[in-house]
Amino acid sequence: MNKVYIILVNYKKYKDTIECLESIYNNGYSNFNVLLVDNSPEDDSYENIEKWLDNEYGSVETSFPELLYPLKEKSISYLKISEDLMVNSKKKFDEQFILIRATNRGFAAANNISLQYLINNGEENSFIWILNNDTVIDKQCLINLTNFYADEKDFNTLIGGKLMHYYNRLYIQAIVADYNKVLSSTSHIGDGELDEGQYDSYKIKPSNYIVGASLFLPISYLRKIGLLNEEYFLFYEELDWKQKAEKLNLGFGIAHNAVIYHKESESIAGKGAAKNMDVADYYSIISRLRFSRRWYPYYFPIVALGVVYALIKRLLQGRLTLVKKITIGILKL
Repeated sequence: MNKVYIILVNYKKYKDTIECLESIYNNGYSNFNVLLVDNSPEDDSYENIEKWLDNEYGSVETSFPELLYPLKEKSISYLKISEDLMVNSKKKFDEQFILIRATNRGFAAANNISLQYLINNGEENSFIWILNNDTVIDKQCLINLTNFYADEKDFNTLIGGKLMHYYNRLYIQAIVADYNKVLSSTSHIGDGELDEGQYDSYKIKPSNYIVGASLFLPISYLRKIGLLNEEYFLFYEELDWKQKAEKLNLGFGIAHNAVIYHKESESIAGKGAAKNMDVADYYSIISRLRFSRRWYPYYFPIVALGVVYALIKRLLQGRLTLVKKITIGILKL
């Protein structure tokens, strides 16, 4: 049974994170370690995750009690560490759970703390699972992800699972995503469709990529492709990784039987949701332009015109502050 290193990032949403952790610790695959980066500005997330580790947290709110309950009293060996010590560590830590305190520099930077540690210290023939914290996994999910490699015997492949809507569990959120290079726009294949197995034989197309909510890869793949691009604070980092992978002749696949229930945007929304969704809006536009300019410069003028249209729409909606911020961000690109 190969070791799986599960990487999570928590930003002010410890309830989602703990729900996700409970589903992980109730899954059918036992040989895993968790690397959790907490880049929340306040202490409540860090303190509540510590309580959970010490079996002092109590009940967990969930729409999937069958995947979490009955809650088990856990005996988890864990280490608390700063991001600097984690990144620079030249030794492998023995604890099953590593809780990393970090500064918020975006999604890619947070994941890179754990990825750099694994490049330096991860076991040969192990796997890495970059998983959003606003997810709940099926009990067979991790088994089916690892079985993909047992069946395919292709360690030059990064895979995704079947993302389902958390709040409407019978409906697909994404099998894969698709990128339109002319408009620099993205869409989810299967989104909103009742899952009747219609995508269970779906083959990835050249314009497709694996959604960043669940990225599963061999450690050998990581050592070839390197870290995520930290120029993307949010969004498009998995697309940038895909471009790098293709240049290295690394592939992509889908474990259609690996089911993940995803809330989507819960790590961004929440209290002050309108303000926080402005943050998402800002980075989606900035990252869209950055990615297009880097990888598809011939189409960049068309993409820029699309962004102008998007800004005009936001002006008409009365979102002047957001438009000003995006404009300043574009000028800094």
